[in-house]
Amino acid sequence: MTRERVVVAFVGRPNSGKSSLYNAVTGEEAKVGNFPGVTVDILTATRALPVSGVAEIADLPGFYSLDAVVDPATDEGVARRWLDDATKAGARLVIVQVLDGTQLELGLRMTEGLLARAEAVVVAVTQRDRLAADGRDVDVAVLEEALGVPVCAVSARAPAAQTRGVVFDTVERALTDQREARAKSVDARKVAARALVGEGHGRARTLTERVDAVLLHPIVGPFVFVAIMAAVFSAVFLIADPAKSVVDFLVERSREALSGALGHGLLASFVIDGLVAGTGTVVAFMPQIVILTIAMEILEATGYLARGAFIVDRLLRLLGLSGRSFAPLLVAHACAVPAIASTRIIRDPGERLRSILVLPLMTCSARIPTYGLVITAFFGGRSAFFRGGLFVLLYFAGIVAGLVASAVMRRTVVRGRGLPLVLEMPSYRAPQVRLVARRAKRAATRFVKDVGSTILAASALLWVLLTVPMPGASPAVEGTPAIERSVAAGIGRALEPVTRPIGFDWRINVGLIGSFGARELMVSTMGVIFGVERADEDPAPLAKSMQDAKKPNGEPVYGVRTGLALLAFFVLACQCMSTVAAIRRETRSLRWPAFVVGYTYALAYLVAFATYQIAGLFGAT
Repeated sequence: MTRERVVVAFVGRPNSGKSSLYNAVTGEEAKVGNFPGVTVDILTATRALPVSGVAEIADLPGFYSLDAVVDPATDEGVARRWLDDATKAGARLVIVQVLDGTQLELGLRMTEGLLARAEAVVVAVTQRDRLAADGRDVDVAVLEEALGVPVCAVSARAPAAQTRGVVFDTVERALTDQREARAKSVDARKVAARALVGEGHGRARTLTERVDAVLLHPIVGPFVFVAIMAAVFSAVFLIADPAKSVVDFLVERSREALSGALGHGLLASFVIDGLVAGTGTVVAFMPQIVILTIAMEILEATGYLARGAFIVDRLLRLLGLSGRSFAPLLVAHACAVPAIASTRIIRDPGERLRSILVLPLMTCSARIPTYGLVITAFFGGRSAFFRGGLFVLLYFAGIVAGLVASAVMRRTVVRGRGLPLVLEMPSYRAPQVRLVARRAKRAATRFVKDVGSTILAASALLWVLLTVPMPGASPAVEGTPAIERSVAAGIGRALEPVTRPIGFDWRINVGLIGSFGARELMVSTMGVIFGVERADEDPAPLAKSMQDAKKPNGEPVYGVRTGLALLAFFVLACQCMSTVAAIRRETRSLRWPAFVVGYTYALAYLVAFATYQIAGLFGAT
């Protein structure tokens, strides 16, 4: 006889300890489930129950209520749909509601809605160790009598086998218990008051209140928040940059070894400059992804991230965002790829999408080499004060453009009033190292699988464009760079009628094509065109070559107008295949990556055109 399919769903409010308990129960077997139309992670695992056989166990996103009418894309909407689909599929469903024992009343407010459903319900109270440290405990018998469902009390910090045994035994009771004694209504305050026993001395809450007096202070709090976020931002640079240097070194050694083994033909170039270079790009992002995930998990686990969101919420809400968007916006100045991944902390789906769509406008570190090249080539004779001021202007132009774009999108393509910022201020607690490490590993694996494959394919395509000769191209001339005969050069020349009004010739067009692989490749691509070796290490010779380039009539090919237009274009255009791949991963759609490329390129062209023409009116050449 075939047993029924058993599904156990862990649900609970954010910061209730749900994911920690889920990990204690499932161990290392959890994986990210692939559910059509769901843009948040739902972890699933299979474990053997003591009596009922193998069960599918799922960790649903945290939510506050299943009763309210919500957007299907919100965490509440995703959880409700998942539960309904599991029921429709004929599974024997057990809902395990995880309650934070230190905030029992808040959790019980959601219990009544769960009891109204047809599925079996289990209540698991966590943080029992923290209750004990405060001189209190939870009376399981009182809760069972009041709710009419099986209840257990656990600590996620207890040995995993012990926790798993307690939870699974309670789930088995729910599967076999046929009582119809469920509570019709739950007075959360009265039930919590009866269930919590012990006098308690409030040490944890007192400590939280003392720390919050500083961290949530209207004057001191914002400065502390900016300092903490700046530390996260710096960590991405200070730790990831050396790791990236090691990766670059290993990739370069691999390319040298393969060059010696494969020779210098097209096949060797495809493997070395296409596949190996693309793999290097993927691996180079790994330290940033891991560091950012660790930082965000620590801030979330300690309880500080909710407080930081509260501090900056009022300012960002004027622009269609909320306090939860601040961290992704800040991290995007290091790199948009990990910033896009970090938008998972944003619960409002509309706000999360708007944040993803504007993050490519932030001035990431990859833009800096191109800014340096253009400023040196076109404004090298100006004072250091002028060049420094221009750089600062470019940096903040990206921030302003992103915030304005968010405000516009809120009224157009991603409409919506936005959800209110509903936050709990949990007690401060120490993060669990194993849980943080596991989530960092999961984020890295997800990046390689979902984003890395796209980057590798794009790298191969870029190699074809920049290396393979254009069909019908004239024979190679000695001393002329091969890139002049490439498909990219053919495309660049074909685009000249379009880009001439903004001062770009075919060489800049090819540079832009090459820099789509990564913005900083603009320098090395232009170096190849002008025959300047290792221009990415020392752009000064390339800058001089660009200054000396002349038209047939002796006029300079590139003037100040071109430099200003190129800077304006680069501030706005999404010149990064890794960012596009990350957007594809997070939105699980081709529509939004295409939209980002389309609107940023259109905006970049219009602003570059206006810059070039206005500069001409003021006499710039």
